[in-house]
Amino acid sequence: MPNAQGMIEQRESKLKAELAALKQESKEQARALKESKKWVSVKKRVPAKDSQKVIAWHDGRMECCWFHDGNWFVYNGTYFLENKDVISDVTHWCATDWMVTTDFPMRGPGIKNAILYIWKRFTQGASDMAYDLRPKSWSRGAAQLDKKIVYYKDRNGRLSLGLPEDRPAPKNVQKIVCNNVFEAEKYSELQRQQESRELRIENERRRAIEEPRLDEIRRHRRTLMENARNNMNRDFLRSAEEWSSKKPKSWERQRESFLHSEGYENGR
Repeated sequence: MPNAQGMIEQRESKLKAELAALKQESKEQARALKESKKWVSVKKRVPAKDSQKVIAWHDGRMECCWFHDGNWFVYNGTYFLENKDVISDVTHWCATDWMVTTDFPMRGPGIKNAILYIWKRFTQGASDMAYDLRPKSWSRGAAQLDKKIVYYKDRNGRLSLGLPEDRPAPKNVQKIVCNNVFEAEKYSELQRQQESRELRIENERRRAIEEPRLDEIRRHRRTLMENARNNMNRDFLRSAEEWSSKKPKSWERQRESFLHSEGYENGR
């Protein structure tokens, strides 16, 4: 009994230590998240890392930006940093990785923005600033689509159709909003090419598994046909063989998806 009691106490102390460690880790994560949402003036310092994803305060609004080689590049939906996307009047920034999180700052820097946010919260309801974190090409210029087509792109580069534009994208997913027909058809074609590659790989795997089994069944059926007791059994097995040879193979199937407007135009 004394040994059992000692083991119980040792187990309890170990669990308490693990619980304390988890609480400390949770506090550190919360502290790091809070620090990443704090606005820092560019007069004090700029991001230490190059090609870092940050949220910048520009022209009275938030912008998803890359900080690269001392310049601020507005995110344009791609990983390419172009000179036309450089902005120069950034006043504040916060080290929030907008590509892997949906927890964005709720207001801009300074007392003025804090008062404005509180006023809107009590009069109009708190607005989700994450909806406004869109590249300038999505919110400015002449849009040609009434309801914009949205695609999601994960870390592996796989495209999929997304939720409506006013819905936030899932974590670790890049949201691509198509403003016009050209962009929508471009990403639709990329998705078709992706589906074609995935279907080809799937068909090859299916063929490697199913074809040997079907050959075995076919040889067994022919053996039964040669050793049939009467013509009725032989004719039945022959009909089964003919039906099996005409049946489409599961690894030869084809699939091609289109947007509704594309399918209507192409007669599908």
